Amino acid sequence: MTINKTEITTTICQLSSLYQLLENKEQLGEPCLLLIHTDSSTILGKDDSEKAAVRKFLSEAPFMSAVVSDSADSELADAADMFIKAEEADEYVEKLFKDKTKKQIQEINACFIAAKKAPAAEVLDIESRAFYRLMAEKNGGNSNE
Repeated sequence: MTINKTEITTTICQLSSLYQLLENKEQLGEPCLLLIHTDSSTILGKDDSEKAAVRKFLSEAPFMSAVVSDSADSELADAADMFIKAEEADEYVEKLFKDKTKKQIQEINACFIAAKKAPAAEVLDIESRAFYRLMAEKNGGNSNE
């Protein structure tokens, strides 16, 4: 398994099983987006308990996750938050984070993470507070939280 970290993303390549993410979770860092490059031989886990552990880890992760592959294996793609075609991954990440500060990316990401399981009203509240914090940062004022 190969791990490549930047300030915003962590890219994982050459893994045989997504369960390896759990075995190496300390090495993932604190990305906003975890890009998991898979191929036709990559599996979710070797048995039901490993598969369930991977699904739980990714659903509760403090980052968004994406399976990046040439073809969507439904079991792998369903475990992550999104699926990105391999040939579109670099462009997708560039567009997603273009012209945004790390603070803006973190605020947006917090909304995405909350949307994984929080009720819509709570997600809207998180989004609203993030908006006011970002505006306060931009204008040099108080966020009125």
